[in-house]
Amino acid sequence: MGKEHLLWIVCDVSGSMSEGGKHLLARGVARMSEQYCRLGYGCAELKLVAWSKEARVADWLPDQEFPPEMLVCEGAASAKALVGLLGEQPHGKVLLITDGFWPDNDARTLKRWKERLLPDTLRVIKAGSDASPRLKGAEVFSAEELWAALDGWLEGGAA
Repeated sequence: MGKEHLLWIVCDVSGSMSEGGKHLLARGVARMSEQYCRLGYGCAELKLVAWSKEARVADWLPDQEFPPEMLVCEGAASAKALVGLLGEQPHGKVLLITDGFWPDNDARTLKRWKERLLPDTLRVIKAGSDASPRLKGAEVFSAEELWAALDGWLEGGAA
């Protein structure tokens, strides 16, 4: 398939994600993304990230069960923690699965971070029908549009 990219699959595990099964939707999107790559539709090394007040890489290998700790949702999502883990210019691409409910300061930090990213680095997958209306832009997709978000994205662009 060509050169393999790094794909950060960032799952928002803040408290609001426990409402309405959004944490289960995030699990499904992460698993579908893994399958997309494993079955050869995309080419990426995957890193699963749990993001709330801290951002940390989960111990997960493709084709393994989703880590149970990824389904524990609590606290508020910290933009500083996410940018601290991924960096101002992440190596690879970022698939962010979230409902978009962040404190205003964090929303501003994420907006500034997003504006400085190389083109085509970020895809945001909205989790839940009640996702924040602030989630908008060409890089934002609903969970139902995951295939469209991934199609052709992992084969080129900023890596």
